[in-house]
Amino acid sequence: MATVLLSVVTWNSADCIEACLRSALAQTYADFELWVIDNASADDTRARVAVLAATDARLRLHALPENTGFCGGHNYALDRTATEFVLLVNPDIEMAPDYLARAVAAMGPDARIGTVCGLLVQSSEADPRIDSAGLVRLSGGRYGLRLHGQRLSEVGPLGPVEVAGADGALPLLRRRCIDDLRVEGSFFDPRFFAHKEDWDVAWRGELYGWRTLFEPACRALHPRQFIPVNLAVRRRLGGAIKADAVKNQWLLLVKNTPAGQVATMLTQALPRQLFILGYLLLFERTSLRALRYVWQHRRDLLASRRLVQQRAAQHWPAPPPAAPSQHAPLSAVESVV
Repeated sequence: MATVLLSVVTWNSADCIEACLRSALAQTYADFELWVIDNASADDTRARVAVLAATDARLRLHALPENTGFCGGHNYALDRTATEFVLLVNPDIEMAPDYLARAVAAMGPDARIGTVCGLLVQSSEADPRIDSAGLVRLSGGRYGLRLHGQRLSEVGPLGPVEVAGADGALPLLRRRCIDDLRVEGSFFDPRFFAHKEDWDVAWRGELYGWRTLFEPACRALHPRQFIPVNLAVRRRLGGAIKADAVKNQWLLLVKNTPAGQVATMLTQALPRQLFILGYLLLFERTSLRALRYVWQHRRDLLASRRLVQQRAAQHWPAPPPAAPSQHAPLSAVESVV
């Protein structure tokens, strides 16, 4: 039985973290370690996690001194572990007890399956609305939540199927895939911070030849609230989140569009991006800093692009794994419970 790392990144998650961790600790697949990486929460998230950690040795709290975002938090865990599989867990997730066991089984003998994602539903009612069933590829370098908002009864029987990518809320990743998708040492691009990073991974995985499997037998509750394309919701969001939503789309396009598809991608993406620019000029001028960021960091982005496209040219099979390196040491200001 392979050991699995469950990585949970928190930031002011006191209202949901206990239910999440209890569902994780109740998994029937017992060979796992559970890390909570807290991004300098101002509420009592850390205290709640510490209470549970005192009752189960598999649970460890890593308290970071600053908010490194979804990307930085998970990178912290990925850089310090070497388990064969990693399950990334949003703090507002509640898993069925057999989620992990079914996800590991779904990986199977096919070495090209790099990610397994399950059926996430928005409520515990008898006929819930679906939160996600993996990602679907859209035009213009965008992705969407597959079957999002539909009643379970409306979609008919669901079976295992290959999808365009995995929603970042609860994907099981093969370590070989994680290491292959690293760019400049990082699995998640830290420039994304906390939005569309799963789109970036999905696109890069597709370029490199990895497969993502949706397994509906893996089921979890996820009452998603952050949907920035909904303008009513967007207006209530903080400025940094809204700017990231704009910035990260350009990061995706610059890094991942193959040279032979640039003209087509511009045709698809430009009308939407011009509309967004007009919206920002009229209603959300603070988010114009996103475009300024892309311009100021264009050389770094182009350097990342070269690395992504060089690896993409190899496609499959993935290169052999590098020799194991020493885990990054804890800094003097990081604490572990």
